[in-house]
Amino acid sequence: MKSMLFKRGSVILTAILLVMFQLSGLFSQTVSAATLKNAAMITVVDEKGNTILPHAVLEIKDGETAFEFLKEATSKENVVFDYSMDPNYGASVQQIGQSKPDFNKDGTYWGFFINGAVSQVGVSTYKLKNGDDLFFKVVSYPPKMVTAKVSAKDAKGNAVISDTEVKVVDGANAYDALVQAALVKKINLNIAVDSSYFEFIQNIGNTKLMEGDFWKTALNGKDLLSSLSTNPVKDGDHVQLSLDNYLTPPDPNTGKDNENGTGNSGNTDGQKLPSVSKQQLSAAINKAVAYVEKNGGSNEFELVALQKSGKKIPTSYLKNIKKTLKENNGTFRNVTDYERLAIGTSASGGNATNIEGYNLIKKIYTNDRMTNQGTNGVIYALLAYDGKNYKVPTNAKWSRQKLVNYLVSQQLKSGGWALYGKSPSIDITSMALAALAPYKNQPKVKTAINKAVKWLSSTQDKNGGFTSDINGGDASETTAQVIIGLSAVGIDPAGKAFTKKNGNLIQHLMQFQQKNGGFAHIVSDHDANLIATTQALLGLTAYQQYVNGKGSIYKFLGTNVSAGKSKNTMQATKSTTDGQPLPNTATNYYNVLALGAILLIAGAALYFYNRKQRVS
Repeated sequence: MKSMLFKRGSVILTAILLVMFQLSGLFSQTVSAATLKNAAMITVVDEKGNTILPHAVLEIKDGETAFEFLKEATSKENVVFDYSMDPNYGASVQQIGQSKPDFNKDGTYWGFFINGAVSQVGVSTYKLKNGDDLFFKVVSYPPKMVTAKVSAKDAKGNAVISDTEVKVVDGANAYDALVQAALVKKINLNIAVDSSYFEFIQNIGNTKLMEGDFWKTALNGKDLLSSLSTNPVKDGDHVQLSLDNYLTPPDPNTGKDNENGTGNSGNTDGQKLPSVSKQQLSAAINKAVAYVEKNGGSNEFELVALQKSGKKIPTSYLKNIKKTLKENNGTFRNVTDYERLAIGTSASGGNATNIEGYNLIKKIYTNDRMTNQGTNGVIYALLAYDGKNYKVPTNAKWSRQKLVNYLVSQQLKSGGWALYGKSPSIDITSMALAALAPYKNQPKVKTAINKAVKWLSSTQDKNGGFTSDINGGDASETTAQVIIGLSAVGIDPAGKAFTKKNGNLIQHLMQFQQKNGGFAHIVSDHDANLIATTQALLGLTAYQQYVNGKGSIYKFLGTNVSAGKSKNTMQATKSTTDGQPLPNTATNYYNVLALGAILLIAGAALYFYNRKQRVS
């Protein structure tokens, strides 16, 4: 009886904390991420094809010319850029990097190519359009061209672009060839430009798209797992596109797509799922975004998920945090109150060491109630400290190292962590991984992470998910939470350790997506819901962050600041982990998704646990 009361008390306490988080109105930072409204790509190579400016994406300013774009790109990468200006002909590129061709001496010059074709206007005359791919290369006249063939077929195999030969400059890519083929055939291309994935083919011509449809790409019969613009074409190459559907399960007898499939009806034992490409991942994210936009309201976690998918959200949340602090005179009973406000302040672009005159970080590291709420207080303290690499005194009551030591000491023999007691939780374990991620180079932390990863892998079932009575079965939210935790510590959620008989974590999560783009709580439900969809969107974007080598999603924008100084003497400072430099993993992508993920899964787990208790 005491055990039952304790468990119920733990559930109620955690539920209260969850509600407090949700009511606080956190997370408003606006960042550049994922799909950009108006952007172009650029690459610069020398006469030997060596990269001077790697393939990159930049947003286009109104009326921006190719010259201004090049100047901005080289400046951003600290690449030498020299040019001359002629009153009649405009700008002339002289030098990029160490390459300075001399036409009078050897007949070489800086060639300017737009989508693989020789520009017919000067670099300072051409005005950029969304989806343009600029290529600068040292060439001789005439520049060497290669011939490539392009074809595109709809879902029924009908030609949208019949086999079409095009000429592009040597060094151009498969995307350039597609653009040129579309121009030849006078077919419109609907292109989105993504800050991580580069171009994304939304549609070709007037092809009718169904739910889950996406344009699959291949080069010479081999499927591409990266964008067209990152794949150079050689003479004679064949660029192939075909309409596919990521919601249609493969035919278990042939391994091919089942055209009569009804979506994610679940995975049949023994049926291996196809690997998830970057294109499928982006398509799934876009569909989930559409669902959340259509069905969501003012929930902060929905807004966070949309923000990290490239959508802008209101900027009033920092004001709400300040209001909360004023109303409570900056004093709260639980350490998690300070932690949530600190994380929210950092995520909103503020300084958690000086907001309305309060130093929230100090309130955390001097707190006497750090462990009163189980492992939650410790986990969120580390997230609060590391959100902006705030400096914490090494002799503080709860320094970084003391928190890390405590959390490691609470790891169970199995390798998992619990909120309270001795029953390991998949969700709490994933949260602990995220909190320990910045310290993974410490031997004892590395050992703890390895034990946790092994435990999660051993707990994963043959379908690639995790079945729990508390969650009501195999919940998509749990799978998404594990993806976030693994991605934070640099473990591939689609790697060997998390690939079981019928699929890996990513493949399994994708099975929950319905034709309307939403995700179901349980795969057999076939009904999407907002909580599951938001959680899945967080997980997929975290995995996208991992795939693109962007590091942890837990870092917030902004300079490092000191937590131990007054507001009048505060200065920027290099953050340390009790004398050891913290890794510089700050990023402007997906920086606050994980917190929303943690709370969403906790809320879902508590809901289904209580429902189960009432039924029984």
